[in-house]
Amino acid sequence: MHHQTFLSLFREVLSAPTAPFHEYHVARVIRERISEMKHVQIEEDAYGNLIACYRRGKKRPKLAFAAHMDHPGWVRHKGEPVFLGGVPEERLKPKKGKPHPVEWFGEFGMWDLEPFRLEDDLIHARVCDDLIGCAAILALFLELEKAEAKTTVYGLFTRAEEVGFLGSIEMAKKWPLPKDVCFVSLETSAPRGGAEQGEGPVIRAGDRISVFDDAITSELVDAAVEEKIPHQRALLDGGACEATAMNLYGVPAAGISILLGNYHNVPPKKGIAAEFVSLTDAKNLVKLITATTLRMARQKKSDSSKANLRKRLEKRLRDHRKYERAARSSWEKN
Repeated sequence: MHHQTFLSLFREVLSAPTAPFHEYHVARVIRERISEMKHVQIEEDAYGNLIACYRRGKKRPKLAFAAHMDHPGWVRHKGEPVFLGGVPEERLKPKKGKPHPVEWFGEFGMWDLEPFRLEDDLIHARVCDDLIGCAAILALFLELEKAEAKTTVYGLFTRAEEVGFLGSIEMAKKWPLPKDVCFVSLETSAPRGGAEQGEGPVIRAGDRISVFDDAITSELVDAAVEEKIPHQRALLDGGACEATAMNLYGVPAAGISILLGNYHNVPPKKGIAAEFVSLTDAKNLVKLITATTLRMARQKKSDSSKANLRKRLEKRLRDHRKYERAARSSWEKN
């Protein structure tokens, strides 16, 4: 994708105001962008989650990439402002100095911060978590349209993740996709497990609560290796993501994260500030999910990453059987 096209997309999505239960501005941007894509259809479930599907040809879907449309913020409830989302109390009501100002958008408010700014290789934004994931899914669709790819893949845009995965739980309880479709959470996460910002998207072993599906995780890793896409592998246990919710309700799930600075607008020492991610990491995230989609569209079930691993281990078993047989007499004597 051309650099300016990429920036234009991410600037538009990340600049949309949002808060838990008030994701309609983000949803509008997503719908408008998808309306320009010939092979992508979008619908809304009963909870307000958006379900988009790129379909060209007759390939069966295998993947659903997902991101949430909300971010910690203020909402008006019974006439009073209430903060929803994980931010320390001392940042909401500091003991010294005034609280950071809030910008209101009707019935919800966000920290008064610059919506989007690119500085060197860093995207600074009022909201990276998780509008980066939303923008990445839209970029995936654009790449598939450009390549005229014959495949089928879903993009899921969920509500109210920041207060307990509510949108994804509602979706999981009434899973609307074919049962063999795997859910892949696209998130922004605080660095953990030796992973570093700027070194590539992190293919997650799991989160603070659960470990993720090994079959789809293997597909992500193999696609990254084959296409030489910079990536990392780590257990990001600083928080939890929607993959945990899906696994809990029986939907196979995995996760990829872009490492995030100033998680939830909370800088290390004090105050409130813009979140930031590596532009290069964001671009490599799009490359990774695109490569995985195309790779899995080409492969037969017998060519899956787990099937190939089994073949390699079975061959090693056969190759070493002669040594096992030769050692049997020694075992009998001893």
